[in-house]
Amino acid sequence: MKAFPAEPRVRMLKPVLALILPALLAACGGLPPSTATLSVHDFGPLEAVAPEQVGFPLRGVEVVPAPWLASNAMVYRLVHAQPTRRQAFKENRWAAQPAQLVELVLKRALQPGGMASPAGGCRLRVDLDEFYQRFDSALASRGMIEARVALLAPRVDQALAVRAFSLDHEAPTPDAAGGVLALRAATLQLDRDIRIWLRGLEGAPGASVRGRCGA
Repeated sequence: MKAFPAEPRVRMLKPVLALILPALLAACGGLPPSTATLSVHDFGPLEAVAPEQVGFPLRGVEVVPAPWLASNAMVYRLVHAQPTRRQAFKENRWAAQPAQLVELVLKRALQPGGMASPAGGCRLRVDLDEFYQRFDSALASRGMIEARVALLAPRVDQALAVRAFSLDHEAPTPDAAGGVLALRAATLQLDRDIRIWLRGLEGAPGASVRGRCGA
């Protein structure tokens, strides 16, 4: 029997190898998982707001996440089935950590006021304890936010005033997209509530917040 030349044999094997190799690599885990279906969310375009001037020196705003919120995962709870279990959507992520998204919203609407020495000016610290989508049933969910807010004195971390906030907003749809809209609305409400609280501090009894913040 006459043997085939080496070159034609190689040409004949190429189409076969092209079909076999991808299957072998996939079976061995050599190919990375597809990310084509991964959806990345933020709060989308926000309505323009006139920055509100605080009546006392404010050096900055900081939002600090709880350890379980220090990632881009979109967290939810099936309260009707597994209330103690924290879960995350596999095909949906936040564009940044929730605390960073909340901080951007607060900074865009809160403008420092008054004059202070270079080392003066109070700080607004927000401890973000919860930021998740709560499913009360398979057909109903809400966006949940829990935060502790403190106005800190200059140069030290002494709290001049503290307030806890708990907000929830109904999701239009019981899915990740509905959760994004619900948490967006709850974050905007948190922003409004914090500004109302800060305005109330200007006329609070006792030592003047304006004076203690270094004005």
